[in-house]
Amino acid sequence: MSAVAGRKVLGALALLAVGAALRPVTVLELENPARGVTARIALGDGEEFSVISHHSIYDRPVTEEFRVGAGLEIVLTSVSSPSAAVREYFGIAAPGERHPMERPMKEIVFRVATGTPQRLRLGGLERSFLELGDHGDRLVLRASREPAAVQWLRSTFHS
Repeated sequence: MSAVAGRKVLGALALLAVGAALRPVTVLELENPARGVTARIALGDGEEFSVISHHSIYDRPVTEEFRVGAGLEIVLTSVSSPSAAVREYFGIAAPGERHPMERPMKEIVFRVATGTPQRLRLGGLERSFLELGDHGDRLVLRASREPAAVQWLRSTFHS
């Protein structure tokens, strides 16, 4: 390959790298405003995530499944629990453990449980809410978009 052709190939590769770095990715932000702590986790396109907890009244397991909508709203897509009392608390009267739904929200506020703490599950990653604060702390979950390079820098230098 000639020197000129080599420079053209390198230039094209550099442009591809810049384009990939600037490509926006969807990010979940789980913020503890009182402590100034925020976890940011990149989501793949269409990737779902869940929050697993024990219901505060019935102390029975419940899983809430979510996705991020086109307008960056967080959409509750299903609720699962082996407990009929927990399902009833969520307004679910039909039989069966898992119930699909479609409830969009701009953000969700959680209190870190005083008993078994909630866990955020995303793909193979699982994080306890206690990583961001103590029992009773207020956590805010929202979605945002940022360039892939910014997400990479955050995950590389702030893990």
